[in-house]
Amino acid sequence: MIDIQAFYETIFYNSFHLKIAEIPFHLIISVSPDHIFKNLFSDKKINHSFDFYNKESNPLPLESPTKQKPLIYNLFGDIDSEGSLIFTYEDLFEYLISIFGKFELPQELQKQLLLARLVLFIGFKLDKWYFKLLLRLLKLHENKLNNASDKNKTLLPIVKNFYAEEFKMKFLDFNETEIINNIYDKCKEKNILKKIAPEAPAIEAEVFISYGWQTESEEIAGQVYSVLKEKGFNVKLDKIELAYKGNIKEFMRAIGRGKYVVVIISDKYLKSENCMFEMLEISRNNNAYNRIFPIVLEDAAISDTNKRIGYLKYWDEKIEALNASYRTIDPVGTNEVVEKINQYNDIRRVFSNITDMLGNMNTLTAERLHIENFSPLISKLNEQIKEDDKTTSA
Repeated sequence: MIDIQAFYETIFYNSFHLKIAEIPFHLIISVSPDHIFKNLFSDKKINHSFDFYNKESNPLPLESPTKQKPLIYNLFGDIDSEGSLIFTYEDLFEYLISIFGKFELPQELQKQLLLARLVLFIGFKLDKWYFKLLLRLLKLHENKLNNASDKNKTLLPIVKNFYAEEFKMKFLDFNETEIINNIYDKCKEKNILKKIAPEAPAIEAEVFISYGWQTESEEIAGQVYSVLKEKGFNVKLDKIELAYKGNIKEFMRAIGRGKYVVVIISDKYLKSENCMFEMLEISRNNNAYNRIFPIVLEDAAISDTNKRIGYLKYWDEKIEALNASYRTIDPVGTNEVVEKINQYNDIRRVFSNITDMLGNMNTLTAERLHIENFSPLISKLNEQIKEDDKTTSA
C-alpha cells in the first residue's frame, strides 16, 4: 500500500487537467483513485467538493454539484482509503457485487447523471468488458448525448457498434486533447471559464539553476528560468545574474549555499569540473536532498552501475593526469594547481554519494516537464518553500 501511495504521489496535474478545471463542468468522475483533480482544485483555490465510492461501506449523502461548485468523484476508490481501492479482478468483482447489491451509488450522483444532457468520455478504455457494466450501472444509456474520442483509436467495429447502439455513443474524430481544447476555446469566447488563482510562491526565496553550458541543458535551463520567472519565483541563472567580470567562482558557491537548486543532470554535467564543483558545494551544506530539484537527461547514466563506475574512472584519470603534470614542474607558486587537484579528489570522494542520492530520487525528465508544463517542478518547489516557512515560523 505504501508503494502504491508513493507511486500516485509522483503523478501531477498538467496543462490538460488545468483546462478541464477551468471549464464549468458540474461533475468530474474519475476511474483512478488518485488526487490529481482534488489537488489541482485545492491548489488553485477553485470551489469544489470531493468524494469517492467505498465498496466496504454505504455512501454518505452528497452535496448537489453546480458549475460554481463542481463535484469530483473517484468511482474506483481513494488512494488514502485502502479498502476502497480497485487493483485486482477480485477487487473489481467485490466492487460490482457491492454496487449491485449491498451499497448503491450516492443518490445525488445518480440524480446528476440522470439529469445530465451531455456526457464526455476522456481516456476510457472502452474495449474493457467491465466498462459496459459500469455504463449500464451509471444509467448512461438513457437519453444522453454520449461522446468519445475516436482519433487514432483501435476499437474493433463490433465494439464501436455496441456502444453506438446500446449507449447512443457518438465517436468524434478528435483526440482527447483536441476535444478539451475545443470546449475550452468555446468557453473562453463566451467568457464562462472559471477563474484560476495563480500559485503564490515566496518571492524572497532564491531558486538557483545548476547546468552544463553549450548543451541541451542550457536550453532547458532557459526554459526553466522563463517558467519560474513567469510564476513569480526569485530565480537565479548565471548568464543573467553575472555581469561583465563577475566572479564566477563566488556565484558557484552561492549555488552551493542555495536553499533551492534546480539541477539539470547530463553526461557533460557529471564530467564538468565547474558543474561538479557546484554539486560538491551543495553536498557540503546541510539537507541537500530537500534542497535540490533534479531534472535528469537521457545521457546521464546515474542508474546504471557500470556507467557510474565509468564516471569514477573518468575522475581517476583526471586526477592522475593532473598529478602527472604537477610532478614535472617546480612546486613553488603552484597553489592553484594543488587546489585543483584537491577539488578533483573531493569530487571523486563524494561522487558515489551524490549519484546514490540522485539515483534514489524519483527524478523528472525533460520530456515529462514539457508535457506537464513544468507543473511538477513548480508544485514541489512551492511545497518545499511552504514547509521551510512553517519550520522557520515554529
